[in-house]
Amino acid sequence: MYLELLILIQIDKSPKHGYEIKKEIQKDLGYLMDVNHNMLYPTLRKFTDEGFVRKHRNEQEGRPNQYVYEITEAGREKIANLINEFTEKDAKHQIEFMVRVSLFDRISKEDRNRILDRRKKDLEALLSDIERRLDEEGDGLFRDEVLRYSVSQVQGELAWIDRLASSLTDG
Repeated sequence: MYLELLILIQIDKSPKHGYEIKKEIQKDLGYLMDVNHNMLYPTLRKFTDEGFVRKHRNEQEGRPNQYVYEITEAGREKIANLINEFTEKDAKHQIEFMVRVSLFDRISKEDRNRILDRRKKDLEALLSDIERRLDEEGDGLFRDEVLRYSVSQVQGELAWIDRLASSLTDG
């Protein structure tokens, strides 16, 4: 779902052709993900068919024609719906969460808190599970090292979520 959201956000910023959409997503979030043509163009076709974007052919002399995609009002509504659709399943995936946080300026304070709370609840359950596994007889030193590192990552994200939630209360 996050890829759909990222594509629509790029088109909402300004009309773009496919390569520009891909380039902008990777500039913003390339360290988290890669956008390939097999994901991008079928999604753009789907959005065109569903009326979320309009496609205009840009004819170029001596080069292949490009299609430029432009957001529709239905596409803007879809963006809001996709940001706010943050299920328990989505909360288990860091990229789904990070994309939502990067778009917090587009949603209400209540929805921001709901998303933070859902992710925090999932991370707390994960932390408990990892700590339980650390207490069990393990397969060796390196397994335990990986688990300890995972604990530190989860604790770090939980502290970050607490800071975000605090800034929502203060702001």
